[in-house]
Parts: sequence; C-alpha cells; structure tokens
Amino acid sequence: MRHVGRALVVALVCYARVVVAQASPTASFRGGGNHLGVYSGGGPTIVGLQWRFLTNGDVVSSPAVVGNSVYVGSGDGYLYALDRATGKQLWSYAAGSGIASSPAVANGVVFFGTYDGAFFAVDAAKGTKRWRIATGPTLPFPWGHESGDRYTSSPNIVGNAVIFGAGDGNVYSIDAATGGTRWRAHTDGRIRGTPAIADGAVFVGSFDGRIYAFDLATGKQRWRYETEGASLNSGNFGFDRRSIQSSPAVANGVVFIGARDGFVYALGATDGKLRWRFDHEISWINSSPAVADGVVYDGSSDAHFVQAVDAATGRELWRLKVGTTVWSSPSVASDYLFFGDGAGRVHVADRRTGRDLGTFATGAGVFSSPVIVGNLLFVGGADGGVYALRLGNDPPVQRAVFLDSAYVRADAAGRSVELTTYLSHRGYSMLDPKSIVSFLRGRIADKTPSVVVFATDHVPSSLDAAPASHSLLREYLDSGGKVVWTGVPPMLWAIDSAGKGPGLSEFKWNAPSDLLGVPHMAAIFDARGVRATEEGIRWGQPRIWRSSWGVERSGVTQTLGIDDWGLAAAWVKSYAGPEGTGFVRAAGDDFLAIYLAAEFRPAR
Repeated sequence: MRHVGRALVVALVCYARVVVAQASPTASFRGGGNHLGVYSGGGPTIVGLQWRFLTNGDVVSSPAVVGNSVYVGSGDGYLYALDRATGKQLWSYAAGSGIASSPAVANGVVFFGTYDGAFFAVDAAKGTKRWRIATGPTLPFPWGHESGDRYTSSPNIVGNAVIFGAGDGNVYSIDAATGGTRWRAHTDGRIRGTPAIADGAVFVGSFDGRIYAFDLATGKQRWRYETEGASLNSGNFGFDRRSIQSSPAVANGVVFIGARDGFVYALGATDGKLRWRFDHEISWINSSPAVADGVVYDGSSDAHFVQAVDAATGRELWRLKVGTTVWSSPSVASDYLFFGDGAGRVHVADRRTGRDLGTFATGAGVFSSPVIVGNLLFVGGADGGVYALRLGNDPPVQRAVFLDSAYVRADAAGRSVELTTYLSHRGYSMLDPKSIVSFLRGRIADKTPSVVVFATDHVPSSLDAAPASHSLLREYLDSGGKVVWTGVPPMLWAIDSAGKGPGLSEFKWNAPSDLLGVPHMAAIFDARGVRATEEGIRWGQPRIWRSSWGVERSGVTQTLGIDDWGLAAAWVKSYAGPEGTGFVRAAGDDFLAIYLAAEFRPAR
C-alpha cells in the first residue's frame, strides 16, 4: 500500500504539472494557430488613450498580451515587456537587429525573430535569453527591386514545437525548450508571412508566389498552389507582383490568403484546389484576413479599402473606402472590426455593414495589427509608439477646439489656426467665444465626457467672472470637464477686439492661480529644456521639448514634464472628474502631443 500511495502521489504530481503546462497562458499573431484574427471584448467607441509607450523605431510588430503583460518588438532592435494597465516598461531585451516579427508567448517564454534572420526564446518574466538560433542567408529577390519587405515571419506554437518562416526560404519547426531543429521545409522565396496551423498541417505563402501546405509532424510537402503572381515578371510592371506577404487564415477546411498579384485566394485545406478568388485589380493584399461567422475580412494596399467577403462564395458583402493604404490586418471582436491604415489611424467599423464608427490618430502609419483584450486595444505605430486604446459602449466623447478670430490677428505664426485645422481633421468641432458658452453649459448639465483644447491661449470674456474661481470655465472643470492648454497661462493677459495683447506691465500674475488653484508665481516666459516624466510618456508627450511658464510641482496633481529648473512645464490639475480630466498643460509645439493629451482617458 505504501508503494501504491507513493505511485499515486507521483502520478498526481505529474498530472498537476501537465495541467499547469496546458493551462499556461499563450498568445500569438492573429490570436491562435489558425489565424482567424478573432478576439474577446471590444466595443463601438474608442473612448480614448489608455497609454502610449515610446520606442526608438517603427513598431510594425503586433503585440502579444498575456496576463498583465504586453510583449512587442520594435525596429530599434528591442523586445519590450510592458505593464498592460499603465504601459510602464517591465523589461527590454536587446536582440541586435530590428524586430518586425510579432512575438508569441507560451509556458512563460516569448518567441520572436529579427530582421537579420535570428530567432530567440526569452524568459517572459525576466527578459533573459533562453536560446538563440540563426537561420540561413536571406534569399535575393527575383527581380531585385521589390519594395515593401516590411515584416518578418512570426512564430506559431503547437505543443512543444515553434513554427516560423525565414528569409532563407525555409519553414522551421523548432523544439521550444532547446531551440533544436525538428524539421525544415524549403520554398523558393523569402517567407515573411506567418504559418497557420490546422488539422495537422502548416500553411504558408512565399515570396516565390506559391502557397504551401506541409505536414506538421514531418515537414513533408502535402501540396503547393501557384498563384497568378508566380508566373509574372515584376520588372514588366515596375513593382512587385509575385510576393505573398499575407499570412493565411484557416476556417472550415479552407485556407484564405492575400497576395501581391492582386487576388485574395480561398483554397481547399486538404487538396490546395482553388475554391474562389477575389480580384483587387492589381492592388497588393499584404493584410492577413480575419474570418468570423462565414465572412472573410481583408484590407487592400493601393486600392485603399477594407472589405467583407462571403467565405463560401467569394461574393463581396461590403467595402469601406479609407483613402489610404491598409497593410494592418483587421481584427474581429464582438460585432466590430478594428484595423490600422497608412495615415496612422486606428478604425473601428461595424462588421455587419462596414460603417466606419470612429477613428483614433497616431503619429504615423499603423502597419501593426490590433489586438483586443477586454476593453483595451493594443497596436504599434510607425511613430515608434505602442498604443493602448480604451474601448467601450458609451456614446463618443464630445471633443472640441476653441479658436477666437480676434486672436488670429495677433497670432503672426498662424499656430492657432493650424492647430484648429489639425484637430478638426481628427473629429473635433470648432468653438468660438459664443458657442463655447453653450458647449460648456451643456456638458455641465448632462455630464457627458468631453474635452476642449484651447488653440487660442486666452479665456474670452464670455467665460470670465470675478472671482475667477467662479467663472464658467472653472465650473466646467469642477463638474468633471477637461481643458487642454498650451500657450500663455489662462487669464495672465487678455487681447482686445483688434487682436492686440497688453504690455508686460499689464500681466495679471495672480489670475491663473485664482482660476485653477495652481500657484503660478514661478511662471515666466523664459523657454527651457523639458524632459517628459514616465507619466508624461504615458499621456503621449514627447521625450524632450522646450517650454516656458513652468510651475512648482507641489501645486499640481501630476507632472508630465520637468524643465531644467525642476519646474513642471507640462502638468495636470485634477478636480471632480476621473483620471484623464481636469486642466492639462501639454507640450505646446507638438500637435500630436496636444491631441494625445486631449485623448488620454484611461479606465479608472
């Protein structure tokens, strides 16, 4: 009986280890082995910015989210682990080459590749290397002038095997624990897409214009399909017509994939026979399709649209024109579709109708693919940023920008008009000294979340009162409103109807303090160097800039930027509202920083 008991204990321990291993959180490109691009959560409204983290290179890598951590690579050669709620850096790993691969995470290990052909396994908790392997030399292009070699293949994980493609034309199956090669399968072109895994097979496209199916256990080729691009000479067109950058999605025995010959293909997973193809009329399809409820969603490069296609017939259900390239792969969550575009916007659309429900603007193109986890969307940008956007079911935030036409005559640089135009293009309504009164009173009454950016850096008489602490502007702040300010402190000076400002002797030095409850005695017009705090980076501020009018840090709620004298040059003063509201002084010469500060509205 003692031996039986010992055996039982050993068996239970082994069983527990197996359960733990199987239950270990995993994440990979497009949400799973078959690359359907379907996630849990979402919502029709982009409520605002939860956080932004700045790297020093383009972020085309798509994030992997496991537990409280976000893992993402950057063109600066680092893999980053970030806190899911705040964007705070947990660790970084220097890989020595740009990372355009999307990481996969399994059993406490992060797997990813680099542009120079290396492939890594890194401890997910510590950021320390487990192993590194090198693939072969990158194959030359058939024509030699192909562009758009933007991504590298991302890993897919099944059991103890890590499957990925490489620039040497091979698909690799690697032992996850040791980095040892299990098998290698050859194609005749670079592999930049990510292999999909379904029904014991590995599916992938190659820059040779062919789509392959390999046996998952042995790497033996099951079938090969030649797209139209395989027979085309790109030199005859002046641009690449052969390569396949798109990663396949596999659903209900069908492989869906786009190609640079301008077609989306649907192939039988068991035999590789063509079911249908949809013609984008030469436009590249770099985007990897998402598949949900019998519908295929994909994006088009030069044709500038996202579409929904019936998975069974290839019939187009709807098409959303976005006016710019779409390389980002669409993601499905609930009833909504999320994707990025070449203009730097993140879109949310109704996936039943294709209606664009809203956008969020980053600082450069979005070639990363959105990952949705609950009420947060994670995506990378070519501005070096990793973004976490908060989603919800509430009505959109009421966004406005204030411009006083009288001030424009005194604004020789035209900055106020340029900022107003910039924000208007991002969905902000323009207010003047009359309409701002009704806007503020309306938000005080209905408590709808809102923000007003003051492109004109003075408080119009329509909002003024004595004392300043009882003004309509202060009442709006006290009711939970949000004001973003960038220029001369409010009420410090006042322009007249001719657009002329006062002399220095007429400054009202106590007025900003009376209005905001923030002492401004240290504030002066000398410009000094400013460096962002960790909170400032989270709010979307640049790392360094120059600014005037710093205040004592003890008088504000949050310091976003510290000047060379130790004063708060960018800051937040909170009143009755949640985090992300109140009076915000942002980096004044950076329109993106102003916009992101206005959009910052994290979950409580």
